Amino acid sequence: MVGIAELLNEKEIIFPEITALAVGYMVAQKRSWKVNGKRMLLLITICATVGVLIVRYSGLALFPQMIIAFSFAQILFMFSGTTFAPFVSAIVLPVMKQTKSFIYPISAVVLTILVIGFHQLFLKMKIREDEEYIPVMLNSKDDIIDTALRIVCVAIVGFVAIYFNYKFIIAPPLLVAFTEFSRPRNKVRNKPIKTVLVITGCALVGSLSRYLLTIKLELPLTVSALIATLIMLLILTYTKMYMPPVGAITILSMIIPQSSVITYPLQIFVGSVVIILLSRVFFMWRQDKKLYEKEYELTAH
Repeated sequence: MVGIAELLNEKEIIFPEITALAVGYMVAQKRSWKVNGKRMLLLITICATVGVLIVRYSGLALFPQMIIAFSFAQILFMFSGTTFAPFVSAIVLPVMKQTKSFIYPISAVVLTILVIGFHQLFLKMKIREDEEYIPVMLNSKDDIIDTALRIVCVAIVGFVAIYFNYKFIIAPPLLVAFTEFSRPRNKVRNKPIKTVLVITGCALVGSLSRYLLTIKLELPLTVSALIATLIMLLILTYTKMYMPPVGAITILSMIIPQSSVITYPLQIFVGSVVIILLSRVFFMWRQDKKLYEKEYELTAH
């Protein structure tokens, strides 16, 4: 992906979330989401296209565009029949980058097809076991409350981040992570320190690779992306924390403005701390209480 983008001198080809899809659909031993290939492709296509349309035709400033994009993704998430959150990044990224080119959604679609194709190949080669996809509906009263609360949280944090020009505190992959961390029964939020360290570590790996190899040594960006991805995969394997958003966080460092490369890991660190705190304070306690009450009712009956 990065190699072709450099060859054609077209950075809109780089779709960082494809790394998250590869981690969750190919690298992880078990599929990270309840989704199948068709719905994954459809959701990515819709969101990547809508993101570009918001930038081209809304005429709004960055902050309201971000909120519209995130809200659209959250409502779609409720009715998607999946727990597939990476499409949140697919719609928010072009808004954050102010992308008007339709090369971006075309690239996102082609790359998603490649990931789905490799997944099918892994199944045929018995590298991965097939998992039955059972549609899920996330539009109950509790899900609606969660959705509204996520939008409010992102609006408040996003306003502050954009106002002070530290917008990567709400980097699109972090919004994907927030969507996943704020879901019931999410296990990652039970390891807050380890989660933040892995997320920040991968952001640091991406930034250092680009800064040292491409900015300082003037090597192709493809080399930086390759090295950063290899180290990121080693980190995930060593920690056994197969969080798909960290793949996108690593690659996102390759396309951010050069002026932000140094501060990027710090912004990601702050953002990851914020989403973990929000997930635990505003979601985990209430969700766990609900689950406990349901389990108590079943036991009583």
